[in-house]
Amino acid sequence: MKIALVSPAWEVMVNSYPPLGLGYLAAGLQKEGHQVKIFDFGLRPEMKPEQEADEVVEFNPDLVGITVWTHLYYHALELAREIRCRKLNIAIALGGPHITVYPLAAFEDGLVDYTIYGEGEETVVELARALQGEGSVEEIRGLCYRKDGSVVKNDPRPFITDMDSLPFPDRDLLEVKKYPLRSDDGEPMTTILTSRGCPYGCIYCFKGLFGNKYREQSAFQVVKEIEHVQQEDGIQNFYFVDDLFVFNRKRLHQIISLLRERKIKIKWQCLARVDRLRQEDYQLMAEAGCYEIHFGIETGNEEIMKQIGKHITLDQVRKAVSWAREAGIRAKGYFMIGLPGDTKATIRQTIEFAIDIDLDDVMFSLTTPFPGTKLWEMAKEKEGSLSEREAFARSFYYTAGQADLKPLANLSNGVSDEELVQLTRQAPGRFWKQCIRKREFRERFGCYLGSLIYGVSLLSMLRPKSRY
Repeated sequence: MKIALVSPAWEVMVNSYPPLGLGYLAAGLQKEGHQVKIFDFGLRPEMKPEQEADEVVEFNPDLVGITVWTHLYYHALELAREIRCRKLNIAIALGGPHITVYPLAAFEDGLVDYTIYGEGEETVVELARALQGEGSVEEIRGLCYRKDGSVVKNDPRPFITDMDSLPFPDRDLLEVKKYPLRSDDGEPMTTILTSRGCPYGCIYCFKGLFGNKYREQSAFQVVKEIEHVQQEDGIQNFYFVDDLFVFNRKRLHQIISLLRERKIKIKWQCLARVDRLRQEDYQLMAEAGCYEIHFGIETGNEEIMKQIGKHITLDQVRKAVSWAREAGIRAKGYFMIGLPGDTKATIRQTIEFAIDIDLDDVMFSLTTPFPGTKLWEMAKEKEGSLSEREAFARSFYYTAGQADLKPLANLSNGVSDEELVQLTRQAPGRFWKQCIRKREFRERFGCYLGSLIYGVSLLSMLRPKSRY
């Protein structure tokens, strides 16, 4: 069979990260002998559904699989409509995070033949077999389909427990060097995912796709994939995009040891929780090529930290950032503006906290509830009149390139929609401006005294004197 796997255009920005999910699907399908092509229109945000459909249909596929994020749901349906108009007998399946929450809704317009909910690697392979007459769709777990005028939802598929059994995502089909993701020296970088599932209970995270149970590749398999990418793609820079790459310290040490034993030289960055590592771990990571860590910090207010279920403390954040920088690793912090209970004061506190802990880089995003999360339920309760079409279209937390941006749901305390957007957009500039001022104080008065005087200078009554 000829199978097209599609990621729709993001509309407002270029997608920097290859859709690894499609890479995993492609690898499994090719192993079965299918001819697969990946279309990531996220590299071309100006694309319209009709233009995307033209390219897909030109490939003349028997099956089209479209991955769906919430903010692209209606774009994906329009793409399906355009494909159907051009080729009536094509089979169309939707999957991804949004479909996992709403596996039946996509059938309402008569555009879709199948939806895949949950992890899709095994389901899509079995679907392709069924379409070739090998087996029945009724036996495929994790699949929804039409039958006798109604929609059938099969039993859910258990999560994949043996992560080492998955083939490496096909990065040749993804054409990973096309993506703007680059290392600090401008060299191509690719993403790598070595674990799935998260046992933590943050109210803004969706667990439906990968579940609450942490599952990981072995250290051996991780290093094997690194070697594979080096040999096949010539890439030496990696971004571990697991939410919990450092969750298992023992595995982390095993990965580092294997890299040393095999004399594998790479540069890498990763996501990390601030409460999982000890001080000595950062030095080991730096020696193994880690040059940047991205911490999900979210807020600088201890009470709001508890309310969002993050289960970390501000002191843990300070220590983690300090230990990383002492080891020579850049520290980037992610923050959300407009969390439940946020006020103008707590938002200012978050920005000042980001400055105070000496982060090397930051990202401030507008708090956005996604379907399947506790935050989404809170938003529905507060914004009961919001239509799904409007909500899905606005489920996008980047502020760049969106002139008419407003919060999907304002869960703050006494901060208007306009003020939330303004504060989110102003936060990076304020962060960098204050960082420069802080460094000037330190250069003039020394690290300890400079930091102390800088802190005093933030008091409104003393700002004119501090400038002098």
